[in-house]
Amino acid sequence: MSFKKFINHKSAGYFFSFIVPCLTLFIYFAVNHYNVLTVDLGQQYVDLLAFLRSNLFTHPTKLIYSFQNGLGGSMIATDAYYLLSPFNLVLFLFPKSQLPIAILTIISLKFGASGLASFYYWHREKGIGFFYSLAASWAYALSGYMVANYFNLMWLDSVILLPLLIASIDHVLRGGKNHLVLITFLLWFTNFYTGVMTLFFGLLYLLTQIFWLKKSERLSRFWTYLTRSIVASFLAAFVLFPSFFELLANKASTKVNWTFSWQFNPVLELGKLADGSYSFHEMESGMPNLFYTMPFLLATILYFLSRRFSWKKKLANGLLLLFLLLSLSFTPLVLFWHLGQFPVWYPGRFSFVLIFFCLNLALAYLHTEQNPKLWQRITVGVIAISLVSYWYFAQNSFTFFTQTNLITSTTFIVLGLLFFFFIFAQHHLDKPFFAAVVGIEAIASLILSLNNLSFQKNSAYQKFAQNSLQASSYLQKIDPTLYRTEKTFSRSDEDPFTANYNGLSSFNSVTDQRVLKLLANLGFLHNSNSYTNNGGSLITDDIFGIKYYIQPNYASDHVSSQAKMAFDNDNHRIDIDSYAVKKEFKQLLVSKNSTALPLIFMAPVNNQKLTFNGDEPAYNQQKLLQNIIGKKTIFFQQIPFPKPTLSGSVYSKISRQYTKKKNAKQSKITFSIPLKNNDAYYLQLPSGLDNTQMSLYVNNQEVDLTVRDEQSHLISLAHNQKGTKLIVTMVMNQMDLDLSQIKLFELNTTKLNNAIKKLKLNAPSVYQNGLKLTTSTFTSTKKQRLLTTIPASKNWLVFDNGERLKSSQFASAFMQVELNKGKHHLTFIYVPWLLLVGILLSILALICLKLFFH
Repeated sequence: MSFKKFINHKSAGYFFSFIVPCLTLFIYFAVNHYNVLTVDLGQQYVDLLAFLRSNLFTHPTKLIYSFQNGLGGSMIATDAYYLLSPFNLVLFLFPKSQLPIAILTIISLKFGASGLASFYYWHREKGIGFFYSLAASWAYALSGYMVANYFNLMWLDSVILLPLLIASIDHVLRGGKNHLVLITFLLWFTNFYTGVMTLFFGLLYLLTQIFWLKKSERLSRFWTYLTRSIVASFLAAFVLFPSFFELLANKASTKVNWTFSWQFNPVLELGKLADGSYSFHEMESGMPNLFYTMPFLLATILYFLSRRFSWKKKLANGLLLLFLLLSLSFTPLVLFWHLGQFPVWYPGRFSFVLIFFCLNLALAYLHTEQNPKLWQRITVGVIAISLVSYWYFAQNSFTFFTQTNLITSTTFIVLGLLFFFFIFAQHHLDKPFFAAVVGIEAIASLILSLNNLSFQKNSAYQKFAQNSLQASSYLQKIDPTLYRTEKTFSRSDEDPFTANYNGLSSFNSVTDQRVLKLLANLGFLHNSNSYTNNGGSLITDDIFGIKYYIQPNYASDHVSSQAKMAFDNDNHRIDIDSYAVKKEFKQLLVSKNSTALPLIFMAPVNNQKLTFNGDEPAYNQQKLLQNIIGKKTIFFQQIPFPKPTLSGSVYSKISRQYTKKKNAKQSKITFSIPLKNNDAYYLQLPSGLDNTQMSLYVNNQEVDLTVRDEQSHLISLAHNQKGTKLIVTMVMNQMDLDLSQIKLFELNTTKLNNAIKKLKLNAPSVYQNGLKLTTSTFTSTKKQRLLTTIPASKNWLVFDNGERLKSSQFASAFMQVELNKGKHHLTFIYVPWLLLVGILLSILALICLKLFFH
């Protein structure tokens, strides 16, 4: 087939609507060495996708519950939000080592699919001309929303399904056959978050269109829409039902005020219509992304100026457009669209529905083939000049605006005006010209936008995955029991998913808030939806069963510079020097903590309620251990600081603060601490004291003081260094420094080891097989508590020699049961009750669908 015949072939539009957006994104990153990972895609989603790639067909029960998810937790809501897109099956076409390129392929395919779906709707369903439909498909698939959220790939399925949903609603309104049940089900299934936004817009669209029907048809059409939407929602109950209750129990929530206010000045949103209107600032605290090319923006304006449409239709569409625009910044509507919570990063997560609606209106005008009248040209020209003038005079209000952005946006708005003034409906090449201008602008905007971002190197992730998997695979071969592993460095908080080990860290929108609260009390670095192993001590290592540590092997000199890993986010753990090295790899060491408790162990009966002392991690860790052993043993002893040596600073007894000397190049406070024994020493930094106030050096080695939510936390200073001096230096980064709340603690490791030794004396070994845990047979000589560091859940059933035991909570976070004297063999079975109920509801919905719907 010749190229000319192919262009005229009915399939050509579907081909180009898919291939242009798909290849545009793929080629952009191919030119940039395929480095696609950035922000959450590089710090969270890549790890979750690696987890899916490793377990879907080999260990599917891990997608229900996994100890790689923080200290252990359900994965169902996580799967539903991040992992259920059918596009993710593409991962299995690539080797594990090429995971970033597999992810780029998935995102590129989603860009292409969004173009294809929208072209199908506008050309096939709405009867819009070939070139206009093609241009709109490119503007949609390469819109500001798609480019700004390419790395939030789990949201993109809703962008693909939106045109198909509207097509189905159009069929419902006409009384014809439709796929509303299938599309609604897919919206719930692929991502319930953006799915509900899409479905709400579908309802609004239906309400604006249904009143153009005969009164006798309205109720029946609405009933068809309603019943099919409800059935589809129940079909997805196996995802929605368990996810809803997990979110209800675990979703981090912040107090919000439903005030009649604005998140930002709505006028500023005009800046987001420009080409390349994106940057890291916009990602974090900017405004919703609206770009959909200048020619289509002008066509949207001309729709409302045209007299070919009745004033009633323009009023209905205008009110819907106004509602969507207000939703971008009017606080109550922002909260409504985002399910009662302000979006943390990535504002206006529903703006793709606004872009789609604007394109719909623009195409309605273009389809009229009506040359604009003089007054319409003057009006749209004045609006265009006003917009360009606003960009010019307000460009300093935007972090993304450069001369390039301004020139590019102005050029395409001029081309758009030339088209509508002199070419539209006047020249036989008007349609190809329009499509070419839109396509070129959409591609240019993508390049300008993505050039404002920085990206992680794929090789950094690949080297981490290769080396850490080598270490975790070794541990799984030599130790079949259930235990936890941690590292003294991290690539991301979700490292356990990539490296295939049961860790402690987690970064998830669905985080167990009870565990998070406990770890916060113990001083672990955290925020509302993440926590890390930073802030732990020898006490928490033992209690949480961190049996192995993976550390950098700095001594190895047989690694080329290209193959070397980057050891980022150092967890300064001097205290683990006593953990014996178990295995040495080229770049990593694996050491064993011989005093780590199993995840299930016996402890004396203790009915005393465990309460924590506010923001005092050392005392709280001690109180946790005291509650476990049933004794008031003092493990942490606070010791006084010696008199410091001051350099370039002075101390005020009145304010109890250190102040920089005038003209001092550097101001330091240095403590020289003689170590009289081999115990572990920790510095407790109070809330609010971080790297903005000072830089901390321990024996000339800088310690990272980065925090998340403000909290006190422990820093390991020394261990097994009897007879030496510990030099702690604090370099002032501001004029004044308040050190009145810092504390120095000595952990008595002899007492700690003795206490743990008694707990381990008759502790069982624990084994995992899917959703079942079993213990070795063990004996208790009296009534005791069986404690676990497994997060409490009603889904866990506990059996002792086949007899069901009642469980309760320990430390308001973990499971515990009471054991009587005698021999015990325990079985823990995780039963996802809500998933089973959801499956039952889905089956009932399927039966109803087969019986009552045709």
